[in-house]
Amino acid sequence: MNNRSVVTDKISQLPEALILQILCLLPTKVAITTSVLSKKWQSHWKMMPKLKFDSFLRRLDLENVCKSLLSHKAPVLQSFGLKVRLDGRNNAVDIGILIGIAMTRNLRKLVLEVYFHRGSFAFPRSLYNCETLETLKLILNVVMDVPSSVSLKSLRTLHLLAVDFKDDESVINLLSGCPNLQDLVMRRNSSSSVKTFTIVVPSLQKLAIHNGSGRQQHWGYVINTPSLKYLKLEGSKAFESFMIENVPELMEVHITDVSEIIDEKLLVFLTSVKRLSLALTPTVFTFPTGIIFNQLVYLEVYTNKKEWWKLLPLVLHSSPKLQVLKLIDDIDWMNFVEASGEWNQPKNVPECLLFHLETFMWEGYKWKREEEVEVAKYILKNTNRLKKAMFSLKCISSEERLVVVKDLKNVVRATTNSCQFQFI
Repeated sequence: MNNRSVVTDKISQLPEALILQILCLLPTKVAITTSVLSKKWQSHWKMMPKLKFDSFLRRLDLENVCKSLLSHKAPVLQSFGLKVRLDGRNNAVDIGILIGIAMTRNLRKLVLEVYFHRGSFAFPRSLYNCETLETLKLILNVVMDVPSSVSLKSLRTLHLLAVDFKDDESVINLLSGCPNLQDLVMRRNSSSSVKTFTIVVPSLQKLAIHNGSGRQQHWGYVINTPSLKYLKLEGSKAFESFMIENVPELMEVHITDVSEIIDEKLLVFLTSVKRLSLALTPTVFTFPTGIIFNQLVYLEVYTNKKEWWKLLPLVLHSSPKLQVLKLIDDIDWMNFVEASGEWNQPKNVPECLLFHLETFMWEGYKWKREEEVEVAKYILKNTNRLKKAMFSLKCISSEERLVVVKDLKNVVRATTNSCQFQFI
């Protein structure tokens, strides 16, 4: 018996469940080739609960994928992934057939990446009426025309990345057919045909929206999600029209890399949140007057935005019960964002600093920037109940670190001498 046979025999003696786990770690195309090892191995891959085919970098004949899928015998297909570029060899009809076959295998999760030049793509009807599908992730440079009859009762997670729809009605048709949807992620491309993206999903708990770059300036959103707990808005585009209705459960909001908030009413709807993260440039929008975040206890502000320090006192004054303040600069270069203007400390100390702030963290503290040093000292000087202060310092020598640490500690109030400092 040669060495190859010995190795093959040892692997064959493993429990079938373990063999299937090992095969699932391999690209499906490679896993299928194990059928040549022996007669017993001819059937192992056919019971794999997860299949993934990638023809983006290497050509993949969809006809062979279809044959492989037809040979698959597992009673439940937990996951089916397909990444393909439509060209003369691969076409939309083939993809539709593959999806249809996968649906007959009690499919739980479908991840589909299709790259096409703005063509219309017709999904098989079975996709819109699959009783077992729990997760659907679509990365499509195509236009979806969704029928009025959609029934995806088991769907919990839906990701729509660069997916365009024929019209506003197609969006409504899709979401209205997902009565148990909990997690929705959408990334709009620059040529989106949908003017107003309407999200009326009573069961939705988590929503993330990335507004793609481009010249489109008239995108709108209408959100009515009474169970929503988490909201993330991200992108370089302006959120020109953003109507939030009926979000009594909203607890956490992230507004990241947004260049403009034309409709300031957006922030007014967020007064009940407990956790808020902001990465905004205050020179391009007006912070609403009179807004109070009565429930806010945790605040993140990104300090890599131009004149970010003008935003900070506005939010602090609007957050009387704030307990944790975290400032973040995730850019390594010391002068990546040029300082313009200067820090002007508020005339009145925010209530949260005097009575509630317990933790102050600063990741990526730029100790050479005068305005950042002034902000840090102001917060440390005016907090009465601070228990923990943490600073992450980059590009600093041991001698410089000692000077920075001493400088910051010297401004702490006598009433907060018990504050624990941490410098990393």
